[in-house]
Amino acid sequence: MAVDLSPVHCLHGQGRRPECILCGRCLPACPLFTATGREELSPRSKFFLARAVAEGRAELSAKAAEILTTQCLSCGRCENACPLGLCGPDLVAELRASHPGFAGFLWKLWIERAGLMWPLARSLTRLLPDGFPIEAVARAKDALAAMGSGDAPAPWLAPRTFDARHTGKKAVLFAGCVAEHANPAWKISAARLLAGLGLDVRPDPGFTCCGCTLGHAGAPEAQAAMQQHNIEAWRAAGRPLMVTFCATCRCGLRAYARKDLGLTMDEIGLWREQLVSLAELLGDTTFEVTAAAPPAVRYHRPCHGAGGNQDLGFLRRAMGDRLIFNENETPCCGFGGLTKLTAPDLSDAVARQALAIYAPKPGEQIVTGCSGCVTQLRTAAPRDVLVGHWLELIG
Repeated sequence: MAVDLSPVHCLHGQGRRPECILCGRCLPACPLFTATGREELSPRSKFFLARAVAEGRAELSAKAAEILTTQCLSCGRCENACPLGLCGPDLVAELRASHPGFAGFLWKLWIERAGLMWPLARSLTRLLPDGFPIEAVARAKDALAAMGSGDAPAPWLAPRTFDARHTGKKAVLFAGCVAEHANPAWKISAARLLAGLGLDVRPDPGFTCCGCTLGHAGAPEAQAAMQQHNIEAWRAAGRPLMVTFCATCRCGLRAYARKDLGLTMDEIGLWREQLVSLAELLGDTTFEVTAAAPPAVRYHRPCHGAGGNQDLGFLRRAMGDRLIFNENETPCCGFGGLTKLTAPDLSDAVARQALAIYAPKPGEQIVTGCSGCVTQLRTAAPRDVLVGHWLELIG
């Protein structure tokens, strides 16, 4: 059966997608292309194929479509590089939605039933011996272990004085899936920091997943259900500050600010205003660097620019010259959501490239503000280099 890839509306709601001019600016921006040198993995190739199918010059079988959907990390870097603002992840998400396949079903189940499946999967994989002979199972064991705090760096930043500008403000914590179901230490640390800042922290109103990865995986209906649930939870809490510490969560939540999700016009502006990162709230909070500090820390900037990078300024103030960040070297970690499940070799190749760029020395650490990046880099990093969320460094 041939697949229809005729031009469709962008997922961002900006009208019909313009045609790719095949300029190639997306190639150096695409982590899959830079890690493998295979142009068929690039956004340009995907858009070229989509046009050829739409014009009747080529056919794409259901099997070929299923393979194509494994070949995108949903990082969005191509959109920033494209002169027309074309987004490869949007094209792939549409294809995944029309041909979800078994992998898409598994990913949807994995996210929707995270509270049940994640702890169960981690418990089962703990029973497997190290060096388990089935590679796929061994990879899953490593990834599930990395979601927890077993290989996290020991704390070496101690708060001294807290920024008092937000004292008394009502706030709720949007912890995200990893903190809720795999690494509750992040949530505990974040709650302590919010208390130190003097915020009036309200109980969790019942947030669920932000839905970001479900949209990328081609499950728009499930994503929309989660978005509506989180909006209603925020309203029920009195529309307070909504504090995040995961770049993917913040990026996903920012995308809610649209009329088609049921927010009123005044709520759209308020949603954007009330959605803040924990790093932003910390502001001028000062920290003491303890004797447990590593000689150097490499900062990994998450791909989701709309959701990350608020923590870079905060980390520079807290760590000083110990923090190493090169604006010209910002590789993708390769996690990629569904691609981690469907094409682990591609995901791992991008992770190896990122670590080769960072070239951390034994005893150094890599720190980031994205739960997916922590999981991916913690799995791939050498054993003498610890990877963690910056929350784990604060005692």
